[in-house]
Amino acid sequence: MKRLLFVAVALLVTATLSFAQEQKDPKVLPMFGNQAKTEAQQLKDQKFLSSCDASFKTRQEASNFFMERGWEYFSEGQVDTAVYRFNLAWLLNPDNSNTYWAFGLVTSGKGNNAEAITYYEKALAYQPKNSMLLTDLASAYINIYKTQPKKKNLKKASVYSEQAIANDSTNSYAYYTLSQVKYHEKKYADAWAYVHKSRGINLAQIDYDFVTELLAKMPDPQGFFKAD
Repeated sequence: MKRLLFVAVALLVTATLSFAQEQKDPKVLPMFGNQAKTEAQQLKDQKFLSSCDASFKTRQEASNFFMERGWEYFSEGQVDTAVYRFNLAWLLNPDNSNTYWAFGLVTSGKGNNAEAITYYEKALAYQPKNSMLLTDLASAYINIYKTQPKKKNLKKASVYSEQAIANDSTNSYAYYTLSQVKYHEKKYADAWAYVHKSRGINLAQIDYDFVTELLAKMPDPQGFFKAD
C-alpha cells in the first residue's frame, strides 16, 4: 500500500513539474521557446523593432545593447530577466552569435547540457575559432559524459579542448577541461600535467573538488597539491 502511495505521489510530482515547464513564459525560454507566436505577439515584436529602429543606428547596435543588459541581469542572478534580454537581442539580430552562446551558458547552467550544445554549435558556426566558446562546448560534453559515459562524448570533449588550446594557448580553462578528459581516460599523470598548465596561467580557474578527486587517484607529481 505504501509503495502504491509513493508511486502515485511521484507521478503527481512529475506531472506537476512537467505542467509547470510547459506553462513557462516563452519570453524567458531561449529563442522564445521556439514556439509559434500569436498575431498579438507578432504585433508586439513589430512595435519593439520599430522602437529600436528609431532609437539606434542599426539593429546590430540595438542587439548588442540588449546583450549587455542581459549579462548585467545574469551577473545579478536574475536569469529569467537575462534570458528575456538575450531573446530581444536575438530578435533584433538572429545572426548575433553571442545570443546563441548566452543561451548555451544559461541552459548548461540549468543542467540541460545536450540542449546547450545545440546553442553552442549555432554560435560556433559564426565563431569557429573562438577559444572560450570551444571550451564551453567541451565542458558540456564532459558533463554529459558524467551521466552518459560513452567514449564519443569524451572524444568530443577532447577534440574541442585541443582546438581551443590551438586557437589560444593561454586559455587556462581549456587546459582544465582537457585535464578532466584525461582523468576520465584514467591517464592521471596527463591529467596532472594539464592541471599545472592551467594553474600556471590562472590559479583561480582550478576546481579544488576536482583536484581532490585526482589526488585520490594519484599524488601530485609536482607536490603542489597535497591530500588533507
